[in-house]
Amino acid sequence: MSEEKSKSRNLIEGMLIYAIGNFGSKILVFLIVPLYTYYISTEDMGNYDLVLTTVNLLTPIVTMQISDAAFRWMIRTDKGNEVYIRSTIQVLIINSLIAAGVIFIINSIHPILYCEFFVGVLITSRALATIQKLLRGLKNQKLFAVSGILYTVIFLALNIIKICCLHQGVESLFQSAIISNLITLVVIFLLEKQLRINYWLKPNTSVIKKLLKFSIPLVPNQLNWWIINSSDRYIIRFFLNASANGIYSISYKFPTMLQVILGLFTTSWQDVAVSDTEKKPSSFYSDVFKQLYILSFGLLWVLNPITKIFILLFMNSDYHTAARYVSFLYLGTVFQSFASFYGVGYLRDKKTKNASLTSIYGALINAAVNIALIRFIGLQAASVSTFLGFLIMWLIREKQNRDELNVTIDKKHFLLLFCPTLILSLAECFTGLYIDIVLSFLGIAVFLFVNRKMISLLLVKIHKKCEIDRVKKHE
Repeated sequence: MSEEKSKSRNLIEGMLIYAIGNFGSKILVFLIVPLYTYYISTEDMGNYDLVLTTVNLLTPIVTMQISDAAFRWMIRTDKGNEVYIRSTIQVLIINSLIAAGVIFIINSIHPILYCEFFVGVLITSRALATIQKLLRGLKNQKLFAVSGILYTVIFLALNIIKICCLHQGVESLFQSAIISNLITLVVIFLLEKQLRINYWLKPNTSVIKKLLKFSIPLVPNQLNWWIINSSDRYIIRFFLNASANGIYSISYKFPTMLQVILGLFTTSWQDVAVSDTEKKPSSFYSDVFKQLYILSFGLLWVLNPITKIFILLFMNSDYHTAARYVSFLYLGTVFQSFASFYGVGYLRDKKTKNASLTSIYGALINAAVNIALIRFIGLQAASVSTFLGFLIMWLIREKQNRDELNVTIDKKHFLLLFCPTLILSLAECFTGLYIDIVLSFLGIAVFLFVNRKMISLLLVKIHKKCEIDRVKKHE
């Protein structure tokens, strides 16, 4: 088998595995969103979202992105991983204790909203995310997938019981997340023996320094990603109110689903690209990006009208205005995935400082546009600024990594797909229910047409796998 076919096979297999763990589980979480709108007020939802936003802000500071560094070395070898695992967990434990202490001290001086829950979610969610990254480094994608499903099942069950049956309100969301994180962590450690090591040995300072040298430049990069993704919440809270933030948080849950879908692609792509040792990658990388943007723009034709229909028909009327802001958030998510695609080049070539610089430009654009426009167009300023921030970041990264990744873009083909999608996104800010019903059928046809080659390839792969399994079963 040629090297390019091997990479393609690994990419597709990785997508299927991550689909089981991520897509299936996130779909279940997504389906519970209407439940929130009937049992939790827009103000409480806004406060809950603000707490999670702050958790995301502190994440790179607490973790120092050290799991990214460990992944970078672990994915390329099957031996000597114990020292990377131990060093990563030791740094995480120390930083978590320091963060918890600082937060409680601040809370004693100036009360923090839901402080205990805030600390619990911060520590347990970061621990789970770190362990899952180590699972990928150990090439145990199956357990990674299982852990995602397990977390979701527990989280959903607890939410249904606490919100619908016991009417415990927004606090139950925090409690469910903490309990789900802890149970999932226990199960992972029980099933992955390579994680069951002695973490109390003396820290290997040379390894920790090597990991931190790689990961620390990623911290400002992640903070800038946070500014683009999440600073909108603080700006909305400052210029508008908590209820507006609650509506915006519901709008953002739909693009989050698109992040999951495209994340199947980019996560598997990261595994393939980072483990690739070729100094000059082949044209395979160009083919991968072409499939990514075809898939992305095709999905927007389906998701834009269907999302508006879903909000108007299944959500509490207090949240119906959320439908206006989804289309540009979807566009922002697409260009976020493009930026992530090219960001792999920085990880691959250990140029993490450049990743931070490019994200700074995107963050500045996002904040400036949001603050400038929010007084005039309200919440729409947040969605438009998110799109523009990721667009600028991608354009810069594409220019910087064009040669390193050997990616060539057919600009005419790209614009042929992007321009109509941009027009659709603009139109979706004003369309009504009946027009969106018509557009949903048109969108499905467009998606099937532009993605016909990828769909055909996936069907062939699935058919071959089923045939192989059938033959093995009869042997």
